[in-house]
Parts: sequence; structure tokens; C-alpha cells
Amino acid sequence: MVVQDEKDIEKILENKYKEGLKIIKMSKTSKELLEELKEECPHVPEKELVSLFKSVAAGTKMVDSAIIAAAHNMEYNAIHKKKKKKTWLDDFMTETSLKMMKPREIMRNKQLYHELIDLISHLEEKYDSQDKPPDVAIFRRRITTFLKEKVKK
Repeated sequence: MVVQDEKDIEKILENKYKEGLKIIKMSKTSKELLEELKEECPHVPEKELVSLFKSVAAGTKMVDSAIIAAAHNMEYNAIHKKKKKKTWLDDFMTETSLKMMKPREIMRNKQLYHELIDLISHLEEKYDSQDKPPDVAIFRRRITTFLKEKVKK
């Protein structure tokens, strides 16, 4: 089922590209727009830019604006890659602790993860009666010490 869906998507994208090529060949304005977009959006593959010309808005006054906006959005996304998702533990890790074990590795080791959560909970309990939360540095030091004791590398 998944393989068939992938083939269908590939076929749709290929047809969209071919239709975009036809539109560009028939219109001088579209050719000029494509050349302009290739200069303005150098990180977007030409095939994707051509595919933008096959639009649901074809034949309306807003089609050029939609193509330009979509191309600029693609350029922005190509330049600004997604940041790697952090876990809640990342902020508590020091360089030393990261060398011993990555946060996702800790989370996969259920027993170690539960022990670490207990450690953090006990640390927080010590500061519950105070008006301000403990400094993150305290958590970092304790977690590093905890990993040194628990992880044999």
C-alpha cells in the first residue's frame, strides 16, 4: 500500500512538473518569471520552481503572486533548516555528561531514566520551601555526578 502511494505521489509530481514546463513554454511572462525566481531562489531546485507554475490558481490574476510567494517560502525553508528537537533533559546536560550518555539514550534505558527522574525530584523537593527555584547549575552538576556513578565507559 505504501509503495503504491509513493508511486502515485511521484506520478503526480512528475505530471505537475510537465504541466509547469508546458505553461512556461507557452508564455513569455512565465519564462521571465522562472528566470527571475532562479536568481532570487538559488537554493530551490529548478524542477520544484517549474512545478509551481502548474497551479490551482492558474488563469487568475493572483497566480504570479502565488508562485512568487511559494518560491520564496521554499527558499526560506532551504536556507533555514529545522532545528533539531531537544528533549527536556538537554538543558541539564554538561559536555562531560553528554560524552558519557546522550539524553535520548538515557530515556531509552528505563531503569536509569527513572533513577534520574527520582534524583531530579529529590533535588526539587529540597527547594520547594524556598521562594525561588534552584539554579540549573546544581542540576547539571548532580546529573553529571549521577552519570559518572551509573555509566561505566
